[in-house]
Amino acid sequence: MGIAALIGSPIKRREDPRLITGQATYVDDIKLHATLHMSVLRSPYGHARINSIDTEAACKHPGVVAVYTAEDLKGAVGNITIGVPLGHITEGMGVRGALADGKVRFYGDPVAAVIADDRFTARDARDLIEVDYEPLPAVIDVEKAMQPDSPRLYEEFDTNIPFAIHPPTDEIDKVFEQTKADGGIIAKTRLVNQRLAPVPMETRGVVAEYNKANKSLTVWSSSQIPHLLRNILAASVGLPQHQVRVIVPEVGGGFGCKLNVYPEEMVAAFASMRTGRPVKWIEDRSESMAATIHGRDQITYVEVAATRDGKV
Repeated sequence: MGIAALIGSPIKRREDPRLITGQATYVDDIKLHATLHMSVLRSPYGHARINSIDTEAACKHPGVVAVYTAEDLKGAVGNITIGVPLGHITEGMGVRGALADGKVRFYGDPVAAVIADDRFTARDARDLIEVDYEPLPAVIDVEKAMQPDSPRLYEEFDTNIPFAIHPPTDEIDKVFEQTKADGGIIAKTRLVNQRLAPVPMETRGVVAEYNKANKSLTVWSSSQIPHLLRNILAASVGLPQHQVRVIVPEVGGGFGCKLNVYPEEMVAAFASMRTGRPVKWIEDRSESMAATIHGRDQITYVEVAATRDGKV
């Protein structure tokens, strides 16, 4: 069939039979021998200092193999860049560890990880971890966050703005001035694009398996960026890229929220390397609402110069 004949014709989708008959494989369908399960303790505060973390009771809980905090990851797992790396236009871009170190910066921030024989044991032990938080002022409005006196998430910067672009505006300014001089119209408005939660049918998930014999790491993830995930994971855990393989099975929705590299992928890889066993983490729905990135929440200021007959 020629290309022209395809236009307007029904196209049979190749993936549908396995999807509608339940034969598709998602991350949670990956079953490896002796798999451990991970549960993540998250911050109940939007902004707080961590004074102490007591994991003793969790470590002693039957079925628990390990409990990790930021201290355990130091020197073994690299930091995560906050914001989008845009070279010279970076202004207030910070870095953070895979687990919160000394401070939490959003509700749901990962603080500790429990590795256990099954996910239910991991969750029970997670609830035994005691964290002494010192709440700090928080800001939930993007415009207020940009103010000079707004609470700083990263004290090393004098702004909450991770990056800014300042293109030359000389020519644009001249157009506006000329439009005013000619009796044209200058229209201004403020547009609010509401916050969205992607809520894919399949939440995030990862299975990490480290092979000590050949020092290779295999990661199954419901990611939309397997190649970038491989590169960042390799750098994070100190392995060459050719020794890290990322496999993405079927992805049960993403809507952009799986276009990021998340702390849980790094912690699961670290846990597998430390324990010598596969480690699985499957996000529950409440975690997804709190810890998976949301979308939009944008405020746009628009100014238009136009002639009286409508020419912009």
